[in-house]
Amino acid sequence: MVDRSKFNAEDFLVDSTFQQYCAGTDKLCIEYWEKYVNAHPEQQNTIREAKRLYFILSGNKRPLNIQLENRKENILPVAKISKLQDNKLWLKIAAAIIVLVAITFLYRYYSLEPASLNTSEAKVFTTRSGERKKITLPDGSVVLLNAKSTLSIGKEFNVTCREVNLKGEAYFDVTHNKDKPFKVGTTDFNINVLGTAFNVKAYPDEVSSEATLIRGLITMEAVNGNGGIITLKPSQKVTFYKTEPIINKPKAIKPKVVHPEISINHYTLIKDSTIVETAWTKNRIEIYDQNFDEIKGVLEKWYNVEIRFKDAEIEKYRFTATFSNETINQALSALQKVEYFKYEIKGNQVIISK
Repeated sequence: MVDRSKFNAEDFLVDSTFQQYCAGTDKLCIEYWEKYVNAHPEQQNTIREAKRLYFILSGNKRPLNIQLENRKENILPVAKISKLQDNKLWLKIAAAIIVLVAITFLYRYYSLEPASLNTSEAKVFTTRSGERKKITLPDGSVVLLNAKSTLSIGKEFNVTCREVNLKGEAYFDVTHNKDKPFKVGTTDFNINVLGTAFNVKAYPDEVSSEATLIRGLITMEAVNGNGGIITLKPSQKVTFYKTEPIINKPKAIKPKVVHPEISINHYTLIKDSTIVETAWTKNRIEIYDQNFDEIKGVLEKWYNVEIRFKDAEIEKYRFTATFSNETINQALSALQKVEYFKYEIKGNQVIISK
């Protein structure tokens, strides 16, 4: 079944059943779309725009059924219509159809082609668990958006400024523009760049947020003002540890691990020159000497599952591993070869016990 919940006017316009609904040529199509419109009031403006475009492209012709009713009142008896007149009528209809198809094609070509250029519209890009997206911004910058993340840009982006807001994780390859610094805002820190490549990880439900610089130069500052302005050089990573309660996280029963509020280190480089912090951009999970509790969130977002530990001791198990095309079942089986544990998968629920 086609999901039309995210259709725009052009998507409706190329739907053959919608065309028949607008033209009034098919009773079933008319009944279906009338019910659809009533059932989806949130799409009425989009559908109204699609109908308007249809009538513009069809030369503002009224629905065919109405045209036929009007024609019946004025039409001459069939016996009096000459063969020549009949042929001319069909030639006109064929010509009109060809023109309509050509105009529709040209409209879609010229209206959709500039979509990656300056649109002067606010936009929000989102990904679900297990999903990743590549986004080209109006200034030419490229963003890889990791699972369960949201990237927002304002309508003034690349007009008066270049500012985006991020919840989750993204890799930025920013086009240089000395007159318009590129700014990334998160709940924990803000980043300023001119043209560079870096990774930002700022999930609201995780105990820390981090930024890793691959090339270029960035400056960043904590939202709460602590730590002053930090300048990162290539290969450096800054981590902000949260002091506020984590969203949707129950109160910890185990003793809380004390971290510095801000720490600066180098990114983790392993075999074949892979950077652990950006391995996800190559469709890989790189786990490097991390405990089970630390990689839990990575596995949940990558495989669209929820993991629950039945024993706190299991959370301390440490692993080093690489996953790419493995299923969640295959990944857990591989981890079992390092540390013994049991697991049970029910739907998207994963229960891990000793």
